[in-house]
Amino acid sequence: MIKQISVGLMLSLSTMAFADDHGSSSPGPVETWNCVLNEGKTLDDVRKVGAMVAEVGKAAGDPIAQWVFTPFTGDMEAGRFVLMTGWPSFPSMGSSFGNFFTDGAGDDVMVEWAATATCETRNLYTVEELHNTLD
Repeated sequence: MIKQISVGLMLSLSTMAFADDHGSSSPGPVETWNCVLNEGKTLDDVRKVGAMVAEVGKAAGDPIAQWVFTPFTGDMEAGRFVLMTGWPSFPSMGSSFGNFFTDGAGDDVMVEWAATATCETRNLYTVEELHNTLD
């Protein structure tokens, strides 16, 4: 009886982990922008642009996630940050890029972004979750 309960518990926990994308080590695409805030701008302005990106993605049915990294060691230039945007898969990223850049849905966002920050680099990576106990 204890064996059956244990097996049932393990199966249900692993199913729950995969249901919210935990436990998956499939790499997903992310884009990073290494930037410095423009004169008079704050991270609240970056958050505003992030909300605009989220709205464009939502209207197109493209699931995205965003993070802002600010250094507390190393290059601590005032206003320095990295913005990272992620997608669940390469097809999703491609659809999102097509909508945002090619079809023009992101034109207003890019105008606001250029007014908010000056970015030295933009890079594309794959990322996979190896361990996460923050949830």
